[in-house]
Amino acid sequence: MAEEVKNTAAENTTEAAAEKKAVRKVSKDMTIGEIINVDVNLAGVLMGGGMYCIGCPASMGESLEEAAMVHGIDPDLLLERLNAYLEAQAQ
Repeated sequence: MAEEVKNTAAENTTEAAAEKKAVRKVSKDMTIGEIINVDVNLAGVLMGGGMYCIGCPASMGESLEEAAMVHGIDPDLLLERLNAYLEAQAQ
């Protein structure tokens, strides 16, 4: 019985570690609010890419692609930076 509990605890720990390391990805159709909910630190990546409007309530409902186009920012480049950040955090 103790052996089973020990094995189950080890399996749960391994699964939790794997989930934490899983690479999350964002997409161009996600809203700014959804992206920030993935990782609050992505706000800094967005601002570093020239998207200073993330504090505006309206931006929370705009897709990454819409917001980037309004500000004359390449959405693909911004998406690449966001996902690179997430990948680096997963390691």
